[in-house]
Amino acid sequence: MKRKGLFLLAGSLCAMTLCVCLSATTANVLTAVAAEAETETELETEAKPTAAELAEMGLKEFAVEEVGTFYLPEDFEVESGFDDAYLPMHYATFTRGDVTIHVTRFGADAYEAAGLPLPEDLEDYSTRAGVRQSLPEDAEFDTDEYGNMYVQFADDEGTMQYQVLKAGKEAYGAMTAFYPEDTEEEIEDIPFWISLGELE
Repeated sequence: MKRKGLFLLAGSLCAMTLCVCLSATTANVLTAVAAEAETETELETEAKPTAAELAEMGLKEFAVEEVGTFYLPEDFEVESGFDDAYLPMHYATFTRGDVTIHVTRFGADAYEAAGLPLPEDLEDYSTRAGVRQSLPEDAEFDTDEYGNMYVQFADDEGTMQYQVLKAGKEAYGAMTAFYPEDTEEEIEDIPFWISLGELE
């Protein structure tokens, strides 16, 4: 499908250079969680909802081996795998209707294979050629209300991309949401969902 091709191409480009709704009933819960979140040097959100809060919001824990742990609505479907066509990369793809969230993770083995050092932090990672190569020339990373280091843009085919950089244990990668500009899906929660995700 066209959407799959987009994120697989983006993942391959990153690998080649290695640098790769809220309803009224849940708004109060998310506001409380966001208020408790602290932004660390890695720009990751520390506070996580409790199991009861996740259930109230209709979110499910998806633990994906070699990729990480993610919290998304339970009706998302997930596929995961490993690709070493260019450099070792683990990935997971979550889909629901018009929305796809693609996760890539490059571990220490990938950096060793590329002969490159691990980035010092997310700020350093955001400047790597592989990360920049998949973005529009004028795209700039910013920090959203949940502490995500993100960039958002529409590609030439009218697909919106909301990309968040992630750091794990000796690993870096990204979570990128893809959806049509005119989608009827409820997408307001995407930054929050992504903020909960953690790479291994």
